[in-house]
Amino acid sequence: MGSVILTEISHGKHQFFLTYPELEGKTICMAHCKCGYEVEIINFNNYGGTKDLQKKWEIHIGTWKGWV
Repeated sequence: MGSVILTEISHGKHQFFLTYPELEGKTICMAHCKCGYEVEIINFNNYGGTKDLQKKWEIHIGTWKGWV
């Protein structure tokens, strides 16, 4: 199974890191920010996971402008 590879996404006091906990026998991907924000990354084992991570990060730090 693949996974998103995260190389230090940070912005001011915000810094994301990923965990891969098991929930009901299934591995999920959770993004955590040092400020306390947490969100699940959907389809983390393919390209869609990378785009989902990008969107959720940009929404979190306030730079999301929609898909261009």
